Formats: sequence, C-alpha cells, structure tokens
Amino acid sequence: MRGIYKRAALALAAGALVVGLAGCAAESAPVSDPSKGDNTQLAYTGAESADEQSFDTVTFGSYQGQDITWLALAEENGKTLLISESVLDAVPYDNTAEPYQWSVQSPRPQKDIEWATSSIRTWLNGEFLKAAFSADEQGAIAATTLTDAKNNVSHTAATAADPSVHAAEETTDQVFLLSLAEAKRYFANNAARVAHPTDYAVKQGVYVGVASNDEQPDGAAAWWLRSNGYYAGYASVVTDDGYVHGDGYRMAGELHDGFDDHGSELKSTLGGNIGVRPAIWVETSALS
Repeated sequence: MRGIYKRAALALAAGALVVGLAGCAAESAPVSDPSKGDNTQLAYTGAESADEQSFDTVTFGSYQGQDITWLALAEENGKTLLISESVLDAVPYDNTAEPYQWSVQSPRPQKDIEWATSSIRTWLNGEFLKAAFSADEQGAIAATTLTDAKNNVSHTAATAADPSVHAAEETTDQVFLLSLAEAKRYFANNAARVAHPTDYAVKQGVYVGVASNDEQPDGAAAWWLRSNGYYAGYASVVTDDGYVHGDGYRMAGELHDGFDDHGSELKSTLGGNIGVRPAIWVETSALS
C-alpha cells in the first residue's frame, strides 16, 4: 500500500530530550541512515522540552491483516526514516539467550549477543519484511548501514566515551530497531516514546504496563532498542511509560510487575513480552 501522509500531534510531558525533525537537522548526521551510522549512543545529550511534538504519519505496508501506520522521524537525501506508530508484535531480542530466573541465586547471563547476531535482526529482515511489504514496497526500503556499541559493564567513564573500545559489528539492514541514541534523538521526551500495542501484539503476549500505583493497566507496551544494555546478555528497552532504559533487560525477557491482572507477561518463557517497533528508511517518493 502506498503511503498517505497525515499530521499527528503528541502531547508531551517535561523531562526528556528535544529532537524531532528540527532537532535532527541540527545534528551532523543521524545515528543510522542509508549510508553511515555512528557510535554516539552513550554520549548523546540534548536540551529537555515540554513542548508538543508533531510527526507526519504515513500508511505503508500491512501486518497481520492491519495496515501499518508509521511516524516520520527524519528526511534526508530523498529518504524518510519511519518507525511504526504502534507496537506490532512481541518477540524476544534473541531466542537463544539465557532465560531469566527470579531466584536470588540466579547469576547474570555470561553470553553477550550483539544486534549483528541477534535472532530479532534475522526475524525483522526475513519473516517480518516478507510478511509486511509487497515486492514493490520492499524495493523502496533502503539498505541502512548501522553501527552501535557493545555493553559497557567493564568500561570506565573514559573508555565508555571511546567508540574504538566498545564498537559493535557494523551491519546493513532494511529493517531495524532504533538505537538508544536514536530513541532520545528523535523523540522529545518520555511521553513521545509511549506506544500502544496492536490487538495482534496483545495476543502474542506483549507486556502492558501500569500507569500508576492504582495497579490499573495503562495500555502502553515496552519495546526493544537494538543497543546492548549495561550487562552481557541485556538489551536496552523503552519501557511502557516511555523511559529509555539503558541498563536494559535480559534478551530472553525479564519484564514482570507482579500483578496477575496484567498477566500477558506471564505467558512468555522467552521474552516475547517485550514489543517491537520496526524502523525503516524508505524512498520518500514511494510515500506520496
């Protein structure tokens, strides 16, 4: 399905970073684009904002019988960066990662898995790509070079700022997850990052968080970032309230709030409870 642009305004809360299209233009280069990425995820800084943030939205492709609506995050060199407006599915970051255990004696995972070797990358660029887009639509999605960083558990403050120490393997992908830096760069604050799941994602067991101490579901879902977390075996996550959780959760899944009435998170044994918001760079001409 060819894209149809609309304008969506998000009411935002204070306490995060100014980004959006205007903010992106002030940066030297986006963290991922069709030609180059960088390793600034641990060093990104920006001003906080309580302003309303607006995105163009576009319909492009479909998944599980439902058209996909995307937010347009940036435009550069005839291509537009899109992220799905909703959480589309619930998939572990890596299905070979060590599953969580809730005993006090449970050790942290010893095996680190980078984006380059993760099962979610394979799924996004294989099963999801074929299911969500026609052949023509796939042809309009650019191959994007991505760079990122490994977990930084062993790094000092000095080495954490040195990309040569913690650079992860470079990849080229059509479909990807935002990095930690991109989640901060393109969204003005936590409220802008809040995303709700599709009915299909709910059926797949996506975690639906709680809005407050009244234990009522808020309807929003947590979603993966491609950046490693602080420890080996952890990946960064945007939580259901829009917070960028850089320490991350175990790649096999760890979200659990203890409330049985939010029980979808209890149904997954391998972290399918954390959701997926795919990102793509698309030829802008294919969206009009």
